[in-house]
Amino acid sequence: MSRRWFLGHAAWLAGSALVLLAVFEQTGLDLTLARPFYDAALHDFPLRQHWLFAPVFYYGFKFAVLSSAVFAAVGCLLCLSGKADWLPKRAAALALLGLVLIPSAVALLKLNTNRHCPWDLAEFGGFAPYLGLLADMPGDIVRGVCFPASHAATGFMWLAPALALQTVSPLWSRRAIWLALLLGTVMGLTRQAQGGHFISHTLWSAWLAWAITLVLAAGLGLGRASTARPEHAGPDRRGVEQAQ
Repeated sequence: MSRRWFLGHAAWLAGSALVLLAVFEQTGLDLTLARPFYDAALHDFPLRQHWLFAPVFYYGFKFAVLSSAVFAAVGCLLCLSGKADWLPKRAAALALLGLVLIPSAVALLKLNTNRHCPWDLAEFGGFAPYLGLLADMPGDIVRGVCFPASHAATGFMWLAPALALQTVSPLWSRRAIWLALLLGTVMGLTRQAQGGHFISHTLWSAWLAWAITLVLAAGLGLGRASTARPEHAGPDRRGVEQAQ
């Protein structure tokens, strides 16, 4: 992960943010993709309380993912304390901070963006108007707390541990990144089917998770090779051997 690698990903983030804003601010794509899951006769999203979607894809997935995150965090703490060597300390710090900061940042944004879920919108039997991300919400409307998608973020937060694996195995790191993207996307789409999010909410959660991961990796110097000698290493005798 060289400086050029980080700059390339920063440029990709900037470009993708512009694309997301252009597509979802200038079109009604979110509404179009949400309509197939809405039943006008019931005035509701039928899958909202479905036996598979609610207990399994929502509560079940979230419990499993968060439980796994606890075990992963413990492993990272062991690596940071020197009691385990599964990951180098900087990589362990990246994984641990990502697991904490990505869902925390999404939760904080949800409290301040004032955007409603599909099931809250007038188009789908609710009370709130559909507005773009940058539009002002009328003051007499109850605040919305639906953007970005926190459920999907619990899947995308694994991007940080996945990138941390780059220091151990680039191949497994790439596989883990794709797995994290798949997990977050599935969690986001199932929530969308319930009327709990728009597709843009999920995409922005993925964008935010990768941005935080890259900032943490750059700040921790993950792309720099360590020059420090391991504590268990013997004395450096190269100069003596060359002199002989």
